[in-house]
Amino acid sequence: MKFDVNYTKLANGVRVLAIPMAGVESVTMMILVKTGSRNETGKQAGISHVLEHMLFKGTKSFPTPMAISTAIDSIGAENNAFTGKEYTGYYITSAAKHLPLTTKILAEMVTVPSLPQEDLTREREVIVQEIAMYEDEPRERAVEEFENLIYDGSSMGRLIIGDKETVRATTSQALRTYMHEWYRGGNVLVVIAGKIPSDRREMLVELENKLSGMGKGGMLTYNQSGKYGKPQTKHVRRKTEQAHFLMGVPGVSLIDPRRYALQLGQIVLGGGMSSRLFNEIREKRGLAYYVRAEMDTAYDVGYLAVRAGVALGKLEEALRVSKEELLKLGSTITQTELRKAKEYVLGHLPLTLEDSMGVAQFFGMRALITDEIRQPEEVERIVRGVTLDEVKQVLTELVKEEEIRTVIVGPRAK
Repeated sequence: MKFDVNYTKLANGVRVLAIPMAGVESVTMMILVKTGSRNETGKQAGISHVLEHMLFKGTKSFPTPMAISTAIDSIGAENNAFTGKEYTGYYITSAAKHLPLTTKILAEMVTVPSLPQEDLTREREVIVQEIAMYEDEPRERAVEEFENLIYDGSSMGRLIIGDKETVRATTSQALRTYMHEWYRGGNVLVVIAGKIPSDRREMLVELENKLSGMGKGGMLTYNQSGKYGKPQTKHVRRKTEQAHFLMGVPGVSLIDPRRYALQLGQIVLGGGMSSRLFNEIREKRGLAYYVRAEMDTAYDVGYLAVRAGVALGKLEEALRVSKEELLKLGSTITQTELRKAKEYVLGHLPLTLEDSMGVAQFFGMRALITDEIRQPEEVERIVRGVTLDEVKQVLTELVKEEEIRTVIVGPRAK
């Protein structure tokens, strides 16, 4: 599977990725910015996420949140935004004929937002309630606490959403200063996927005009390097009916060539209902409703982890079995399991590319951070080329008992 990708730059350095898709009548326009919580100082914690919220509060042509919502609803479009540790994104998916309007809305959001202090004062309290909601969700809290633990000592270990104190301290001027620093030039990527106008030049001219107010420059590097904390076990006491835990080890980065080998090992360990973890933890022992292996790949760090929610009285057994499965994977994985894992990955790939949103994310997220275009057929070639020895080697190198970090959220410690 190969797409006709056009990757270019505007005069101010903003990158544009255009991906036409045959047989669709929709188009997704997504504006990605290479900044997130890892670029924040301790005092700024949460500012990337606050800014994401505030860009919907009004622009030059759409002066209120209702004006933006009405414009989007009037064409039956879908829109949203997201903030991560390394990126922030805004998108609208609409019928192809409405691309000029979606371009105007998104371009104004990232170039001439009003950022009114009055709205910010209200929105800060909304985000404080969002923080409280996450604190009350033990399943999500376990993930956050694990990432804090494994990336301890770097901004990668900080919560994306920030904390109540730093969010409440955020001002409109602070948002403008942060935006001026990161929302400019090559640090911004515009992705347009779907039914694209046959004359792409006209589309690029429109983008040039709409984004001309954005500062110039190349793609920026993250201002803080990722680091790993010390191996340890942390128990976060919560009154819950289940204990939720993550157990894992430092992994590989997004640009590490071993990432596909590790991903295939992760699939064998806990990537589906026929995986080792699902079979041992749920089917054979009935210890958990959900159990899986997860893998994070950031620009310069990553991890491999086991994640589960178990009955309180079965926590110790679940932890023991999970550790056993994690530690023995590198020495016991078979050619049959590897073959099945490859088909699992490659069978899922087309499902992510069936609509314009999926295509925009597939190409956009990698291009944003690595400035690289990787076609689905190249991914397939790499995955099929991974050998059993390569999987065993990366697992043996990374998965060691002395490197294990564990977080438990619940009323009982191990």
